[in-house]
Amino acid sequence: MNTNSTVEYLKNQIDKPFTHSISPSTLLLGGTLRHIGVGEAWVDYPIKHDLTNPIGMIQGGFLAALIDDTIGIAFFSMEPKLMFTTTNLNVNYLFGARKGEVVRAKANVIRMGKKIANFECKVFNSKGEVIASSTTNLVVTTVKAMLFSDFQSQIK
Repeated sequence: MNTNSTVEYLKNQIDKPFTHSISPSTLLLGGTLRHIGVGEAWVDYPIKHDLTNPIGMIQGGFLAALIDDTIGIAFFSMEPKLMFTTTNLNVNYLFGARKGEVVRAKANVIRMGKKIANFECKVFNSKGEVIASSTTNLVVTTVKAMLFSDFQSQIK
């Protein structure tokens, strides 16, 4: 696949924790980009105390959030002209992750249409075992998409 200005910008962010983002939830989750390509992203997320349930495991909603976040990065890497929004997010919870662990989410596009985009994402623990798998559909909106390169010019 061809690269673009968003991928080039994000390649400079590899192995650095997100400190700036067009998405506030990215900052909350505290991920570190590990790989970017057109239509794909890998992000490591530390399981922080604030993301856990009473037994010290990642709460399911936060696991879904980090999946959605990673899919969003993969989506933006395709430099869409219009924003899309998640219409469904199907998550298979296979195993948990404890506070202090780092999980890796790997998202990629299955199909990018004019009106609907389909992505998949898998989350792995430090042993490389899949702890969650997901598919999602995104639908086009009328909102103009922001490019990461545009966001970069806003950082002071």
